[in-house]
Amino acid sequence: MRVKVLLAGGCISAMLFVPSAFANVVVNFHGQIDLARKQFDVVLDFPPSPGSRFTTEDKQSSVAITGAKVSGDDYRFSLTIDHLRTPVFDLLSKVESSVKFDPWSVEKSAPALRGEIWSQDSLINYKPIRELASSFEVKDSRLLLKSLLFGNLSCQGSLELVYPYKMDMKVLLHEVAMEDFLNFWMGSNEYKSFGTVSGEIGVSGTWDRIGLKGNLESHDGYVEQLKYNSIHLNAQGVYPRLSIGQSTISKVDGLSFTFSGPVDLSDQENFTKQIGALVLSPLVSDSASEREWTIKRLNQPNSGATEIKYLLRNEDKSDGVSGMLGVQQTMSF
Repeated sequence: MRVKVLLAGGCISAMLFVPSAFANVVVNFHGQIDLARKQFDVVLDFPPSPGSRFTTEDKQSSVAITGAKVSGDDYRFSLTIDHLRTPVFDLLSKVESSVKFDPWSVEKSAPALRGEIWSQDSLINYKPIRELASSFEVKDSRLLLKSLLFGNLSCQGSLELVYPYKMDMKVLLHEVAMEDFLNFWMGSNEYKSFGTVSGEIGVSGTWDRIGLKGNLESHDGYVEQLKYNSIHLNAQGVYPRLSIGQSTISKVDGLSFTFSGPVDLSDQENFTKQIGALVLSPLVSDSASEREWTIKRLNQPNSGATEIKYLLRNEDKSDGVSGMLGVQQTMSF
């Protein structure tokens, strides 16, 4: 006898046990589960999110999920993502996954899941992107992400699947658009910007206390009125409060500074004031014999850098030479 369960329809509300007149619908769903064939299909329909830039006049957002047992311990899953909208982007993609259940791992210690995920025909904001490719393993209540490539991001690390959900991840950015970078962290589109961001962000800690440590750089871009030749940013802290230190910026006019200070990413209303409150200092380095100020630095990612420095030599009474001021121009390739 064939057993089939029909999911005729339903919805998940943002607030449970609250009268429906006051609850916000997060997703509607419908589908079926065939227990005899060990397969299912479910369609999730999403209403526009409150913070989304997209309106109700746009096409309905939905995610269709199917899964089936293909043989022995092998399973195949598929997601068809149709205009899934977030405050930052609109996503279309078809994602597939092949998962194998291993009753006993190589170490004979516990059952494990191993699988791969890949995508095709992916568009973000109607533009093609580099496709998703990932391999993973689930073992001892822990997700081991061996590799994950998607768009301009790559990631690897681990996440515990039980409370407090400890994680240790490394995210690499490969020329991410400055606009997308700012929108992700600030959740808004108010800042006019141009350029790309590359570098590494370490993510660690627990789900309710996420530690971040980033080393990022950007060349030849602007954010609002700030036009720069290069930015090297180092920041760390527990989200959303970060501390910026050992960072430098070279403006298009060649003036170079170091900057540091605290930033609260949750205080979007005063974000511009926070940036204005950062401590800026001339780019200075000291040695036993001299102190130098980098007045102008022009960086070119593929053609080296040109610097103009003012040098102040320390006094050396043994040879009768007192403090001396000089100018030095250097070029590197």
